[in-house]
Parts: sequence; structure tokens; C-alpha cells
Amino acid sequence: MSALVIVGGLPGTGKSTIAEHAARMIHGTLIAKDVVEATLWRSGIGRDANSGWAGYELLSALADAQLRVGGSAVLDSVAAYDRLREAWRAIASRNGAAVREVECICSDENTHRARIARRRRDIPGWYELTWQDVEDVRSRWESWPGEHLVLDAVEPLANNRAALEAYLR
Repeated sequence: MSALVIVGGLPGTGKSTIAEHAARMIHGTLIAKDVVEATLWRSGIGRDANSGWAGYELLSALADAQLRVGGSAVLDSVAAYDRLREAWRAIASRNGAAVREVECICSDENTHRARIARRRRDIPGWYELTWQDVEDVRSRWESWPGEHLVLDAVEPLANNRAALEAYLR
């Protein structure tokens, strides 16, 4: 059975690391919003042309295409709004795929700030986020309803990977 794994959370909480691990585990396609949006920017489609929402639309379309052919996909994005997560649940349902949702957090602000300060993602055409970016996203964050796994970046990565593996089995 194919699966759609949704990995979301504030910037700097370990989403991309967890999403990459999930994609390896389920042999699924990893679709990362920052990579998709950076591609739009490099193509001349910037924030003024609503690249953020276009990026989410592309994530949805790519996930739908992958699930439609029986593959699995992992979505790596902030996913601040439940309407995004709900749309992805609907895509999975329409394609008969299982849905697994993972919310990444960092429960210690000092640790979170340090993660943002030292992070280097090296995505061509993308920028390194600041603490202000985290605060901006936090101001729009909608709680994550329903059953999902919460992974805290203050925990050792090995523990979070083990919890993810147990959840995805």
C-alpha cells in the first residue's frame, strides 16, 4: 500500500532530517517545499507572484501524481495551516494511500535559536532563515488536530528516528 507522510513544523525543528529518513524508510519520493519554491525563484517566480502558495500547490500536485501510480511520498514543509494538511489527507484518501503525520517541534527556545543560527541548507536560490522568520511562522501556526507523531528536536536524533520508524511500521 502506498503512503503519504506529512512532515511539518516550525523552521529549524528538524523537519528535513526527519523527512529524509522517512523517505528512505518507505522508499518514497521526498518533496520539499523549500526546494520547490527555490526552483520557482530561480525561474523568476518570486514572492510577488505568490511563490509560497504556488509551492504548496506543486507539492500537492506532485504528491497526487506519485500516489496515483501507487508510489509513496513524503512532504517536507512548514505546513502551518490545517487546510493544507487537510488537502493532503484528501489526496491520500482519493488515491487509497495511508496517511502518517509528523509534527516536529523544539521545546527549548535557546536550542531552537541555536539551530537556526548555525543552520546552512545550501539550497540554490534559497536564503537561510532567521529567528524572525521562525517568529513570523509561529504567529500564523494552526494547531495540528488528530492523531500524529510529535518529535522534539531536543531529543537525540537516534531517539526521534526510532520513534519515527515505530510510527511508520
